[in-house]
Amino acid sequence: MITKLSPEAKVGIFVFAGLVLLVYMSLRIGGMSFGQEEGYNLKVRLANISGLADDASVRIAGVEVGRVQDIALEDNIAVLGIRVKPDIRVGEDFTAAIRTRGLLGEKFLELVPGAPGARTLNDGEEIVRVKTSMDIEKLVGVLTDVATDVKLVTASLSNVLGGKEGEQTLRNIVDNIESITFRIDSLVARNDAELSEAIANLNTFSKSITEVADSLNAVIDENRGNFKDGIENMKTASTKLDQVLGAITEVTDKVNSGEGTIARLLNDPETHDNINETLTGINKFLTKAESFRTYVSYKGEYLFDAGDMKSYFSVKIQPKSDKFYLIEIVDDPRGSIDRKTVELNPGTTTEIITTKDEIKFSAQIAKRFRNTTFRGGLIESTGGGGLDYHMLDDKLRFSFDAFDFDDERSPHLKAGLTYNINKFIIMTGGYDHFLSDEGLESPYFGLGIRFEDEDLKYLLSSVPSL
Repeated sequence: MITKLSPEAKVGIFVFAGLVLLVYMSLRIGGMSFGQEEGYNLKVRLANISGLADDASVRIAGVEVGRVQDIALEDNIAVLGIRVKPDIRVGEDFTAAIRTRGLLGEKFLELVPGAPGARTLNDGEEIVRVKTSMDIEKLVGVLTDVATDVKLVTASLSNVLGGKEGEQTLRNIVDNIESITFRIDSLVARNDAELSEAIANLNTFSKSITEVADSLNAVIDENRGNFKDGIENMKTASTKLDQVLGAITEVTDKVNSGEGTIARLLNDPETHDNINETLTGINKFLTKAESFRTYVSYKGEYLFDAGDMKSYFSVKIQPKSDKFYLIEIVDDPRGSIDRKTVELNPGTTTEIITTKDEIKFSAQIAKRFRNTTFRGGLIESTGGGGLDYHMLDDKLRFSFDAFDFDDERSPHLKAGLTYNINKFIIMTGGYDHFLSDEGLESPYFGLGIRFEDEDLKYLLSSVPSL
């Protein structure tokens, strides 16, 4: 007899089977199991395990090899107890680190293998190599600070370079640098052509030497039979040399005995003194000539507030290492200042100040003491003085100039730095007329080029004659 199940019993059996399946799948997916899992236990100490939960996955190369069994705190350090599957070998040089699946996903413990052949850790031992991961909140905080700093920098640049004046200033600087670069490129191009010509001449000379050597070898082969005659001639020449040496010996004997002009020249003390004085004077003159140096330079300084270029053509004459004379021709766009009083309304007047280009001259004498050089004389057609402080083996120089002392206006003060990029190129920058009461103060930036007398000799010798 077959017993039929009621609809309620069927529903109950179906629900019970579904619950059993649900529990089984949950345990499988979550990695849980009943009873003690097989495997062995290891320990890991980490300074920060933020976000890592109990029963978190332990993986090697992305493959799950175990689970975190417990988490404890010892001396403010997190101690993880992990259980690794029995068939997984963990070496003593493995590195443990906290990783995340994706940017905001589940965190797990990753074991990074070390070198093959390391000793395998036993049950209860500790993985001592750990790697601390960057906390997301700290990373976001750092990025926020960086973004704030970038915003401040861009705001400062916008204030300095914004508007038509800033744009025009940048354009003028770029135009001046482009002009100077073009001149330098032209100079290098001319020297490059000469160097190429010299190399071509050297190749031609090498070929000529090779041809001469071949010809010489051919001549030697053709005249091997004449070598014996040459040896005989050498014997004859040796005999004549013996005769000459005998004559020299005879002359030497006469000199030693005091006979003849040469003997008086060699044996007379007064003659010795005259010769020594003459040689001493020649040596002093040559030493002074070797220490004498001449430098020729051009420098252009762009005045930002004036929007114009101030040019210097200089000749520096240096008779000693600690002393020099400086002669300059200065093209100053604000050289001549005109003041004009204009009546706006009855009883109301104003003063209008205008400037125009003017050529000025400087002639200074300078003396150096250690790293400081003092200068004085005529500076831009007025009396004044200045000092230079040398740094970085004379590659960097701080300069201060004071001149044009007039009772009706403030003196002209200028301060700046000059850097020698190389033997020929210089770069300068600073502040000109920074105490002006007429609105003439301006920051400046400039480039220059200079040559020593030896460089000028090379350049002039390389110019083709007409």
